[in-house]
Amino acid sequence: MANDGFLLIDDCFAAPALYALQAESGFIDYRLANLTAGRHARDIRGDRIRWLDETCPYGLAYLRAIERLANWFNATLFTGIRHCEAHYACYPAGFGYQWHTDNPQGRDERVLSAVFYLNNDWHAADGGELVLIDAYGGTQTCQPQANRLLVFNSDLRHQVNITQRMRYSIATWLRRDVAVV
Repeated sequence: MANDGFLLIDDCFAAPALYALQAESGFIDYRLANLTAGRHARDIRGDRIRWLDETCPYGLAYLRAIERLANWFNATLFTGIRHCEAHYACYPAGFGYQWHTDNPQGRDERVLSAVFYLNNDWHAADGGELVLIDAYGGTQTCQPQANRLLVFNSDLRHQVNITQRMRYSIATWLRRDVAVV
């Protein structure tokens, strides 16, 4: 993480926690995702989202685990993370998310971004990979395999390739600003 700007963790959670997140992600109401300032553009991003809140108990348990990881990053890398937020994301077949960073318009409140993958039996032909440009300018490709967590610097450029089947994940941001209640 400190050198390349990203970290990949496979087999992140015990099977029961993964199954609970998979089940919860399939039974929630998704809405179209927007770009900054509420603008929606399906040609740029085609995902549907559902922010984690009190109606997502397994999602909140995931978020508590991410907060423990944030505490570790604070203690080891002095990141200054103060809170975390996340949403379920669902990409229908034929959609992705074009190149972007997670700190739009020069903002810097997002320190780290993370994606936790929920789909079982994902194959290369299914697409939907997250491609990022690492801290050295190299291209890294992450297959969306279930129970995989990808954590990366929020300023790194990345995209989600077009998916060929429904792709479920949890998008997460570890932030340095104060949480708005």
